[in-house]
Amino acid sequence: MGRTIPDPMVSAVRYHDRTSHIRHRITPHSLDFSRYPVPFKTYEYPARIPLNQGGGFRGDRSGNQDLTDLNVSVGQVMAGEVPDQEKMDLETVSRILALSYGVTLADRARGVLFRSVPSAGGLYPCQVYLSAQQVDDVETGLYYCDTVQGFLGRINARPLDQETIGPDRDPAGACLVITGIFYHSAWKYRERAFRYLLLDAGHLAEAVLQAARAAGVCARLCYDFNDQGLVEGLNLDDSLEVPLACIFLGPETALDKKDDAKPFQPAESGPEQVTPVVYDILKTAYQAGIPIAQPRAVEQDPEVFTQKPDPMLSVPEPGQFETMSFLHAVTRRRSRRNFSSRNLPESVWSAFFYRVFTRMFTGPAPDETGAAADRFVTVAMISQHMEGLSPGLYSFSRDGAALACRQTGDLADDLARVCLDQAWIGRAAMNFLFAADLTAVEAALGARGYRYVMMHAGRIGQRLYIAAQELGLGCCGIGAMYDKEAAALLGLSPGSVLLYAVSAGPVK
Repeated sequence: MGRTIPDPMVSAVRYHDRTSHIRHRITPHSLDFSRYPVPFKTYEYPARIPLNQGGGFRGDRSGNQDLTDLNVSVGQVMAGEVPDQEKMDLETVSRILALSYGVTLADRARGVLFRSVPSAGGLYPCQVYLSAQQVDDVETGLYYCDTVQGFLGRINARPLDQETIGPDRDPAGACLVITGIFYHSAWKYRERAFRYLLLDAGHLAEAVLQAARAAGVCARLCYDFNDQGLVEGLNLDDSLEVPLACIFLGPETALDKKDDAKPFQPAESGPEQVTPVVYDILKTAYQAGIPIAQPRAVEQDPEVFTQKPDPMLSVPEPGQFETMSFLHAVTRRRSRRNFSSRNLPESVWSAFFYRVFTRMFTGPAPDETGAAADRFVTVAMISQHMEGLSPGLYSFSRDGAALACRQTGDLADDLARVCLDQAWIGRAAMNFLFAADLTAVEAALGARGYRYVMMHAGRIGQRLYIAAQELGLGCCGIGAMYDKEAAALLGLSPGSVLLYAVSAGPVK
């Protein structure tokens, strides 16, 4: 197994700083396609359960669309307006997995699998496991979710126990665990891979929550879990793969204690099909965030911009637009960046903001994960070609209902320059920016807070993608930038960094 020179233990702030890109100082790196990571794991499964194709995707060029009875709109799902049902069964699980991480198109000529959620570099480093305790048609146990080949593979006859996930959590009939495999991202992004793992996990977590709503299932996201318990429960090598998020599915329920009597017999995963390069800084950055800190009181939200804002401008009432079915939006979603310079009507961009921000991360159950991160992540935008809005840098209010100008002028090309000279960014009408004061995050939430803010940025990014699809706009995320140049361009305060950017707008 190839290894890099070990790095000392790092905090979240130090990790982000040490993996910053500096112009002309990026070590050349060629991609070895003979070592391309395989997108799924293999086990010696004692049992497999095919995912119900009536609730999933076929994954060929003809599309899927066997979910024709899923009559919910993007608006209903994103606003949390879909009523919960009590039933959790195999078809429900199949639908949630298909809508959140399923293959929506297989371009076999190019060997490309398009999925319902985006991933940096199309590498899909996240893996999903199902701990099933009260799911009709699914025997109690722990399963690996192979959404590429379309089955649940049982890897343990005993599900994860509540103490493993977190003793303070209300139990549910099922829990999905999202993990990240370092090498699957590091193959391309090397030491920056932990950044992309967290952003990808945020996209996927939000996609699971939306898919669960569409399927009529209550879902609760949790970032604070027993890391070591999950590593042991899933039988992971935490130098290669680590847990990042848990999502409880179904109503709170009293779990059957008889499952505790089942022997704990974890299945062994098969050998890696390629020998991964291990970047020790990735594991140490993850380990720095294992302790769950007692949040410290913060009197006011940290200010990430040095410029004083102009008075807030109210976002206009959304224009009329034809809503799209959630199924259609998910199955057609792609990263599109062939942006055009035509004007974006006010009625369209106001509807876009409305769709993304209205009732964001709210619902019948408090979104404790969103609340922990939301006050530390500032959402901003560089605008151009937007009818009724002057070009410039604007920050959003927390509810997305108002904008405050921070800088005026055409800044999109400058943003493209600091984002590794990717010219297409300069043509986008809207470039959304997610920034945070990492020093303040770590002081208030400990090193684990880095996970919160990065995954939170990914969650908002997922909402941008789905809203763009509904309104016929292109959308593409950007995780690569010359970090200090980006901070200087945006006028960020000391300790503040650009976590993520997402471009959106009319496409050719």
